[in-house]
Amino acid sequence: MNQRKVWSWRGGNVRLLALVISIALHLVMLAVFGIARFSKCEMLTPQQKTPTVNVVEIRKFLQVAPVVPKPKIKRPIASRLAAKQDEILPADEIFEDAKPYFSNKNVLKEMAESQSEFSLADDVMCFGGVDFFGSSTSCHKICYVVDCSGSMQGLMGCVRKELKKSINELQPDNYFGIIFFGNGKLFEFGGGRLLRATPKSKSAAYDFIDTIKPSGKTNAVAAIERATQIRDACGDSPQAIYFLTDGFELTSDGMRQFSDRITNLLKSVTPETNINTIGFESQGNDCELLEILASQTGGKFISVSGGDY
Repeated sequence: MNQRKVWSWRGGNVRLLALVISIALHLVMLAVFGIARFSKCEMLTPQQKTPTVNVVEIRKFLQVAPVVPKPKIKRPIASRLAAKQDEILPADEIFEDAKPYFSNKNVLKEMAESQSEFSLADDVMCFGGVDFFGSSTSCHKICYVVDCSGSMQGLMGCVRKELKKSINELQPDNYFGIIFFGNGKLFEFGGGRLLRATPKSKSAAYDFIDTIKPSGKTNAVAAIERATQIRDACGDSPQAIYFLTDGFELTSDGMRQFSDRITNLLKSVTPETNINTIGFESQGNDCELLEILASQTGGKFISVSGGDY
């Protein structure tokens, strides 16, 4: 009886021991398989580096001006209206593409504000034409031919004043020359050349004008012939001649010959030059001759009185 109990106890312990060993073996095997699988995953998947961030580069990127999207381009009017060829379209639809297109309204506002005021440099001015005793021209290259014979005594002060005024109003893109005629001589400013209307040349012209004293007889033919010969630095002749006199010492035949000679001279030498004639206290036939001379050369004639100036 006791022997049976002993064997029974021993058998139970053996079974328990076998169970413990079996569990331990399974745990060991699971651990081995787990380690092997984990190692295999590490071999198959390469280790990834942890991404790093450069703070300086991010700041530079944020400081860059935002990119303005490209404006949407309208389809050409031909393609948009191709399907409407047989229709009568309103004008505002046909000419829609002629309007300026701005995708950014602020740009249009800035352009308008920037053009609200403007100024020109001191040496760049708008050309308003040349004026001498009320006779105006839009030509840029001028030659003044002025009578300084003895008959101009008492009128010369007014002539000097108006001539200086006309020269003073010339702009930097004007060229000018001056020829006085009297006493059988020509008194010339510029040395046979048209000079640019700079402050320096204007000042020299004022001094030259003040030296002229009326004397002698009138000989206008030589003065006008000389005016057609002078040139600027580029070789261009005067576009307009201002011819001022109080009258001529000519007979009727002499007046006709004078007019024909001057007209033919201009046609052969400087066909594009016109003569604006100014009769200063002129009378009768003298005014008629000045008017004919102006009309034949494409210029204008005016009669002035010293009392008006």
